[in-house]
Amino acid sequence: MILLEKINKSFGAQTLLHEADLALNPGEKVGLIGPNGAGKTTLLRIIEGAEEIDGGHISRLETMQIGTLRQELHPSERSILQETLHGMPELVRLREERQQLQQQWDDPQSHTPTNHDRLSQRWGEVEHRLEQLDSYTAEARAGALLLGLGFSREMLARPLNAFSGGWRMRVAVAQLLFAKPDLLLLDEPTNHLDLESVAWLENYLRRMPQTFVVVSHDRGFLNRVCQVIVELDDGALSRYQGSFDDYVEQKAILLEQREKLMQQQSRRIETITRFINRFRAKATKARQVQSRIKLLQKIEPVEALPAAQEVARIRLPEPGRSPLKMVTVRDLSKQFEGTTVFAKANFDCQRGEKIALLGPNGSGKSTLLKLLAGQLPLDGGSCQLGERVQAAYFTQHALDDLDPEATILQQVSTSLPNSMNETALRAILGSFLFSGDEVFKKIKVLSGGERARVALIRLLLSGANLLLLDEPTNHLDMESRAALSDALESYQGTLILVSHDRELLQNVCKQFYLVRAGTITALEGNLDSYLEQSTQAREDLPASPQQEQKKQRLQQREQVSSDLRRKRQQARQLEQKIHQLEGEQASLEEALADPEIYQGPQSERLKQTLAKSKKVAQTLEEAMLEWETVALAVEALLSRHGAADPKP
Repeated sequence: MILLEKINKSFGAQTLLHEADLALNPGEKVGLIGPNGAGKTTLLRIIEGAEEIDGGHISRLETMQIGTLRQELHPSERSILQETLHGMPELVRLREERQQLQQQWDDPQSHTPTNHDRLSQRWGEVEHRLEQLDSYTAEARAGALLLGLGFSREMLARPLNAFSGGWRMRVAVAQLLFAKPDLLLLDEPTNHLDLESVAWLENYLRRMPQTFVVVSHDRGFLNRVCQVIVELDDGALSRYQGSFDDYVEQKAILLEQREKLMQQQSRRIETITRFINRFRAKATKARQVQSRIKLLQKIEPVEALPAAQEVARIRLPEPGRSPLKMVTVRDLSKQFEGTTVFAKANFDCQRGEKIALLGPNGSGKSTLLKLLAGQLPLDGGSCQLGERVQAAYFTQHALDDLDPEATILQQVSTSLPNSMNETALRAILGSFLFSGDEVFKKIKVLSGGERARVALIRLLLSGANLLLLDEPTNHLDMESRAALSDALESYQGTLILVSHDRELLQNVCKQFYLVRAGTITALEGNLDSYLEQSTQAREDLPASPQQEQKKQRLQQREQVSSDLRRKRQQARQLEQKIHQLEGEQASLEEALADPEIYQGPQSERLKQTLAKSKKVAQTLEEAMLEWETVALAVEALLSRHGAADPKP
């Protein structure tokens, strides 16, 4: 469906694509991977047609529709349900046109035969296309997408402007899925989603028939949704069949094979060179020497494949002595603007436990971490940390402790254990995407994501015996996530973690607690079964009574529209028949008005003409009666259809 051949693309001195080839076939589910800055987002823009290429050729099917995940939705007073419907502009436009046609029909001045026919024809075309777009289920389908992505039913009528950026991104995902383009381009679609919404999205992407290309730093996500992995590295695109784990295995085999080829070639070149150097001065070997020189010149060097990035192993400092009871929560109550988050909730955390908090966005997971960290006041009950507990709290928004005038290296050094030297520290910084001279950048020039990574490194090196981590993998690439996971696995302290990274939770956490309906309860079963049940529950959500009634009304209207089209077609055919019969009747009456037909020799002609006139008159009367019946049926259908259909 799309073919990229010998694509070249550069920005200044940086080459992103060099003679790159890529074919995307119908129904393929493709994961696009590569180092930060390799050009993955640029490649998506090239596929979309939003970015010019420097060279090469792109072939696309003319009828192919490409949809891309918008990173920002414009402010809007429309409800999020209506905003999702705008993912299919044709549907919105045709609905508006149908309303305009209604208004034109309601205008008495428009009731001319010519305008009547024009409105009738266009109405039929609009209704037919709306049926093809499955218009009568549009609200139900859009609502199901939003519910799957974590919105409650009460949220659907709220305007887009009432939501934060993270929630708006969910609307952008729903909008794209609702549009159902032939090719979806998804750049980090799981950002801003909770764990349950990610699981729902994985299930949706696996089942949908359309082709997609997704960029993600979530290895587990790529494993669960992708059938093809395309790697962009050093300007080249390499295709691997299978999941991400399959790619890792295939890449390791290729690297090993390429290394062997390089060694074989190196030994061959060494042998030829040794022969040339040994016999260059001997006249009797001159021909053989020249032959080997030419052979050496023809050898194409085997190039090394880009190797996987080495990730520094992070060893967190040994935490201080900890009490048995690290956290004790009793009868916890907390409200925000009249909404109850916790109602007499209880929770205990013991020394050495690594706990994951589960639950949809808004259930209170982040609030619990803030309460434990002393960032929020309680409304009732108690949150107590044990004696000698040193808690370190991380959130994407808690960056006020950073010194804007300090460099990255200086800032992180303030948390540096005595046993760690600068070389080890810079290796850790490299694992979190700060390499080379970047460590000398000042905090004040860093982006929000970069500052968050600095804050995370400081926290990890603080020596705290209780880590409270809220979405620590945001802004981390795959290698940095692996380094963080490894560090937390080997951490000897206590951990309470909130994350949408399923692989991190499975690798690190041994205990899972569900935050829901104002309570904190230990999870029964494992993480996989919980997410499977959560996904199934979101897909089985019943329609609200209002939605069900609206759906029924829309279905009834579509049925009436279908009946109307059939009856109008029947009426048009009868009108044509009546017009034809009236013409025949006029011709026969003209013949009977001729005096010559009554002369003796014309008696047979007179007899035939009278008989035919009688038959035409009878057929015309029957056609008129049938037309009247059809017209009455149309009127009856119109009264049922109401204002949705203007035509008689």
